[in-house]
Amino acid sequence: MKKFIYTILSCILVLSFTSCSNDNEPETSPDGEVSVTINISNQTPAKYENITFEAIIESQSDIDKVIWNCQGKEIGTGMTITYHFTEEGEYPVTVKVVNSDKREGSASKSVTVSGTSLKYALNTFDSNKTWIMGHRGNTYQSNAPENSIKGIESCIALNGIVNVVEIDPRRTKDGIIILMHDETIDRTTTGKGKVKDLTLKEIQSYQLKLDDGTVTSEKVPTLYDALLSGKGKIYFDLDVKDVPVKEVYDIVKSAGMLEQVFFYTEDIDVVKTIINYTPSPIVYPQCIEASDIDVLASLDIKMAQLSLSKALDTNFPENLQQKGLLWTTNILDMKGYDYDTQMLQGNYTGIDKLLVKNVNMIQTDYPQVLASYLESKGRR
Repeated sequence: MKKFIYTILSCILVLSFTSCSNDNEPETSPDGEVSVTINISNQTPAKYENITFEAIIESQSDIDKVIWNCQGKEIGTGMTITYHFTEEGEYPVTVKVVNSDKREGSASKSVTVSGTSLKYALNTFDSNKTWIMGHRGNTYQSNAPENSIKGIESCIALNGIVNVVEIDPRRTKDGIIILMHDETIDRTTTGKGKVKDLTLKEIQSYQLKLDDGTVTSEKVPTLYDALLSGKGKIYFDLDVKDVPVKEVYDIVKSAGMLEQVFFYTEDIDVVKTIINYTPSPIVYPQCIEASDIDVLASLDIKMAQLSLSKALDTNFPENLQQKGLLWTTNILDMKGYDYDTQMLQGNYTGIDKLLVKNVNMIQTDYPQVLASYLESKGRR
């Protein structure tokens, strides 16, 4: 009798175990819950940057409600919404969904906001002011090598004097995008050779030098690291060299900085291509021909660069302004001009010529000197 009872109990336990551990049964959410996650187009945006929030629902049932909340207020409804923040800070964003069976689910994700969208800044640009671009991250007597993180940090340390840092992306032998103006590393580092023939490791085994040959402890940075060093603190102008522009775009996007970076190009075909990327970048082209003006205006370009000769000797500045475009130039010592040197000597004749034409941004190696003069003219 005892043996018979034992056998019956054993069978019951086996059947119970088999029923509970059946791997063929589908997993289901607990009653009253819908599984939802959040996708964000950029988790580290700038102020006024439009970002997309998307609710990803695992349940196959119909969804009746999708409500997004941030800081105790509703910011949108629907599976996908677009939103922007107006203040810097850390923001938890929550989505709540309700399906046709009245079951609910929710998810949260944090967004970190820093800096201001460059698109917003251009759309709200005060045309009576003049921005300053720091050429290759140079500042007056900073003792920082060009195209270096120290140079970028030196520009940031000027507390708003430099609006944009110009840097030069190039591609190494092993496909890494670094900062280097020249085709070779000879002039600016303790090493020698063409960038395209050297790996990142080889290039970073050398030190960067100052213009006078002084060796520093700085290494050649990658574009990604350089961008992160200024994220939310300063804008960048990427003077893309022999690098596929899509590769540069992908790096900027991965850094979450598409609205903190100019893409400079002299090729109108590149402008037409890159402006259609999604999300669209901020293209900053050189305006070379008179016919370019209408093309750029039709592509919704906000700011274009002119050579100094075009700025001074043609009606390009006025024509760009009539089309609603901002325009810029540089005063670097090149192509027969020496306005940068003249400025250091206290001669601002060249700057005055540009101010008469209402220049919107000037690139220089000496931003502090230029800023002082612009301030005296009410342009800062």
